[in-house]
Amino acid sequence: MSSLLVFVCLNIIIWKLYVDKVNSRGEYVVGDLASMSYYMDLTLPRKNILDLKKKHISFSEFNNTKVDMLVVGDSYSNGGGNGRNNYYQDYIATYNDLKVLNILQLPETNNFIETVILLANSGYLKKLDVKYVFIQSVQREALERFATDINYDLNSSEDIYKMITSVYDIYNPKDEDKQEIEIMNNLNQNALLYNVKFMLKGYGKFKGYYIEKINKELFSSKISDEVIFFTDDIKKLKYENDENIMEINDNFNKLAKFLREQDIELLVMINADKYNVYSQYISSHKYPKSTFFEILRKLPKRYQFIDTKEILLKELEKGVKDLYYPDDTHWSYKASEAVFKNIKLNE
Repeated sequence: MSSLLVFVCLNIIIWKLYVDKVNSRGEYVVGDLASMSYYMDLTLPRKNILDLKKKHISFSEFNNTKVDMLVVGDSYSNGGGNGRNNYYQDYIATYNDLKVLNILQLPETNNFIETVILLANSGYLKKLDVKYVFIQSVQREALERFATDINYDLNSSEDIYKMITSVYDIYNPKDEDKQEIEIMNNLNQNALLYNVKFMLKGYGKFKGYYIEKINKELFSSKISDEVIFFTDDIKKLKYENDENIMEINDNFNKLAKFLREQDIELLVMINADKYNVYSQYISSHKYPKSTFFEILRKLPKRYQFIDTKEILLKELEKGVKDLYYPDDTHWSYKASEAVFKNIKLNE
């Protein structure tokens, strides 16, 4: 009986210290890397707050009216990271006084480029009087998404408005779709094992993430001189070569030419991976370096490329803390401000 009581008490303690805090549905949220690692010393609980003058239009709220810009992208474009002004599109809308519509990738398309092509071929971009198309992707997924053959023959006879507004939002699941986590569960065991392993092993690779010491205090969490980043930030560096990056650039150039025939300008933003941005501050120099932006920025472009790595490294040189959230793969509002305050849209 006493063993059972100890087991139950231990589970309750672990639940309260770790699992409940990283899976909270309450007012404060923490990041995706906190949910993976249960490493509480790098958490930065935050509220979702919007304090900008202008708000983008979500696909779920879209009423088929004209817009200035259409945005399609991944979790970054759909509130990833949470916290203050977690939709970077609100900075675009506010700083440029534009009506900005955010949509998800449409069914029957293989990537964001093909979603744009389908909308253009169907005449829907013209119908909305779109002046700018904005494609966004996190760096680690960009090569697999865009270094590929693109189908320019896509079209649809379906109701495009219905297609846009009815796509299920995988990035923001409904409350009824979220899994309820009971006090007694296997996540308690994970939380205990992951933290014990870190205490015994120290820095390096863990299950799905890395934790490393950095030589500068760049976060506002309990521990300010450590960085946690996603395994794929390292794993997918193997795809970074001249051939793949040139193919991405060629595909965006071709899309830009295609869109200009409808008087639409193309903007592309690749969000630099957290590892890539903080790598120069990591104390151990055992990881390969990313060359993605260094290769891409030199190539000729017909589109407006937003070089997030170049912009964000300048912010880190100033000592800006929490440019990326310490417990998340996503950047914070500070990065959105830095990126978009000086971005001027092509006339």
